[in-house]
Amino acid sequence: MDLGLAGKVALVTGVSQGIGLACASSFLAEGAVVVGTSRSAPPAADGLRHLQLDMTEPGAPERAVAETVEQHGSLDVLVNNVGRGKLWTGFADEPETEWLDVFELNLMAAVRTTRAALPHLVEGDGGVVVNVSSVNGRLPSTSIYSYSAFKAALDNFTVGLSQEFAPQGVRVVGVAPGPVETRMWLGPEGVAAVVGERTGKEPQEVVEETMAVIPVRRFTTAQEVADLVVFLASDRAGTITGTTIRIDGGLIPTV
Repeated sequence: MDLGLAGKVALVTGVSQGIGLACASSFLAEGAVVVGTSRSAPPAADGLRHLQLDMTEPGAPERAVAETVEQHGSLDVLVNNVGRGKLWTGFADEPETEWLDVFELNLMAAVRTTRAALPHLVEGDGGVVVNVSSVNGRLPSTSIYSYSAFKAALDNFTVGLSQEFAPQGVRVVGVAPGPVETRMWLGPEGVAAVVGERTGKEPQEVVEETMAVIPVRRFTTAQEVADLVVFLASDRAGTITGTTIRIDGGLIPTV
C-alpha cells in the first residue's frame, strides 16, 4: 500500500529509542524526510536528520520546528512522542516536582511544538499532528497519577485542536498504546523491574501476569505503534481526526 508519504517532511520528538525511533524509521522507509529530536546522541537510523534537544528547555520546541523548515522548506507531519512515566507507591509519595516535570515533558512539550508547527502545517497540503498518548489517559493508576492525568489532558488537547484546525486542512489524531515492548516496561528501571522489586517477583513474572490480562496475551511492539502512526499521518486516513486510537491488545474494552 502506497501511503503517499514520499517527500513529505516529518518532525518526530523523542527518537532515541522505542516508539519514537520506530516511527522515525518507518517514515524514512516510506520515503519521507525525517527530523528527529532527542536529548541523547543520534540513534542508528539511516537518513535521519537529528537535533540533540531537550524539548522541555525554553526555546527547544520552536528551534526544532524552525530548523526543520529552514533545512527542508516545509513541515507536513508532527509526531509528538516525547514523554515518560515513573511508578510511585501512591499519591502521597509522588512529589510536586515530579508533577511539574511530567507536565512539562508529557503535555507542554507537545503544546509548544504544536504551536510552533501549526503555521507551517496550515500552509502545507494537508498537515497532520499525531500525539502519542497512553491507555493511562483512560485508565488512571494509583501508582502513576501525574502521567495518567497529563495523558488525559493530551487526549483532550487532540480533540480541541482537531475541531479548530480541520477547516484549515490540518488533522490532529492520537494513539494510545498499552504495554509496549520498550525500556519503559522492560528496561532495568522499567515497570516490570519496579513492580517486581516491590512485590518480590521476578520482572518476567510481572510481564507474564500483565500479559495474562491482555486479551491478545502479549505486549504491543514499538513497530506496531509506529505502523499505526504512519498510517494516520497518511492521506489513507484522510477523514480520521479528533480521536485517540487505542492500540492495547484489547486491554481496555471498546464500547
